[in-house]
Parts: sequence; C-alpha cells; structure tokens
Amino acid sequence: MAAPPPRVLTIAGSDSGGCSGAPADLRTFAAYGVHGLCVLTAVTAQSAAEVRAVEPLGPDLVRQQLETAEEIGIEAIKIGMLADAATVEVVANWLERLPPTPAVLDPVLRSTSGTVLLDREAVPALVERLLPQLLLVTPNLFEAEALSGMTINGLEEARDAARRIERMGPSVLVTGGHGYPAAAGSNGGTAGSGGEVTDLLFDGNRFEAFVHPRIRTRWRRGTGCTLSAAVAAGLGWHLPLQEAVRRAVAFVERALRGSYPLGRSGGQGTLDPMAGRRGRR
Repeated sequence: MAAPPPRVLTIAGSDSGGCSGAPADLRTFAAYGVHGLCVLTAVTAQSAAEVRAVEPLGPDLVRQQLETAEEIGIEAIKIGMLADAATVEVVANWLERLPPTPAVLDPVLRSTSGTVLLDREAVPALVERLLPQLLLVTPNLFEAEALSGMTINGLEEARDAARRIERMGPSVLVTGGHGYPAAAGSNGGTAGSGGEVTDLLFDGNRFEAFVHPRIRTRWRRGTGCTLSAAVAAGLGWHLPLQEAVRRAVAFVERALRGSYPLGRSGGQGTLDPMAGRRGRR
C-alpha cells in the first residue's frame, strides 16, 4: 500500500463558478499532489464576473466540519473567506486546541468585483484572535492597508505595512499584483503597476522580494486563493516557508499563463491551477 500524501485543509467559502474559494484551493492541492480537505464557511452564488449572493453556513456547522477534518488528520491549513465574527471565533478556538500546524491566511475582505466577504465587525477578531496563531498571512495591497491602518503607495510603504502586520503574529507576504497607482516615479514604487510585480515576504527578521513579470491577461479570478493554497500545500510537503512561497509564486505565474475565458460572452475568465497538468493520465 502506498504511503498517503500530505493532508492539507482549506477553510473557505464556496464559489459556484469554480474560479475562487474552496474550488480553486482544491484544484491547487490536486496540482501539488496533496490530499485536500475542505471546510466550507459560506455558500456563494458567483458568475465569472461577480458575486451575486453570500450565505454564511453558521458557526456550529463550521465547527463540526473542523472537528471531522481533524479526525482525518491535517498537516497544513489554508484559511480564506470567513464571512463573519462568529466564524472567526470558531476557527480561532479550534486552532488553539489543535496541535501545532502551519496555517496560512488569505485575509479575504472583499471580492474582485467589490462584494464584502468579511463583516467589518469581524476584523478586530481576525486581528486579535486569529493572526497570532498563524504562520503566514498573504494580504494584497488593499488588505494590507486595512490590516495595518496605513496607505500604501509604493514598496517602502509596503515594507512598513508588513512590519506592522508581522507584529500582530504571523510572517507576512504582501502581494503586489494590484500595483501602486499613486507611486509613479517614486523610488521604485511603480513595481507591480508596470512590467513587473513584486511580492514582499517579511518573517520578522528580513525581507525577501519575489519579482516576476506581470502576466497580461484579463482573467485573474482566484489569484489570491491559489497563491495562499499553494503555499499551504508546500508547507504540507514540509518545505521551509521561504521555499514554499517561492514555489507558490512560480505556480501562480504558470496558472496565470494558462488562464482561460468563461461565460457566454467570453469577457470573463479565471487562472488555471492545473495548467501544464490537464489531460495527464
């Protein structure tokens, strides 16, 4: 009998369009060769272009899913959409009782189309109860501003924000895919808004910059979900954090290069975590 692969859990919302959330995480886990477990926090109705409805599943059902996942065994965790403060508390309480397990948070505050995916009242609980228990948090620029309480106009501000967030507990990967629109011409601050994207990892001691070309595609749904899930999958294989991040950044680049259109109009689409693997037997 073959040895089982690492077991990696995603705690996230559904996406009926299959572009983000738990579906994107599970596709990423499959591409990494780990066994994916899934705890749903909310059901969403999504097209390839927008989130039309969100329904949290309720803290008791989330707790029961977590407990049954724990019975199977977990070697790494990715956390995405949590929806409300009650769910944040359930996940935080569960992590406190869990044996030490590397956990990565994609702090999903709103969707790409602007729909709020975490109640404002839940943010203090996220910061005070959840962040101290994590190995890594992966905010985009908007999320890094919300967590740090500062405006980010360039790489220096991104470093300052990462320092502030790291003091809350976890290492920080500030992703630069949204660019720095206010920083044109300022001390390298345009990285991420031109031909390159810079993601900044801060572990409390040093920064490591991951610079990669901007992929020219309109179809980027699920990018943050896929990146954080890829890091968690790498941690499931017992990679050091820096190596797990390095491989995850390269993985997302391949997924973006393999992105494809969805929808009847073809005007929307998603990246492909299975790029280069589809059709293999």
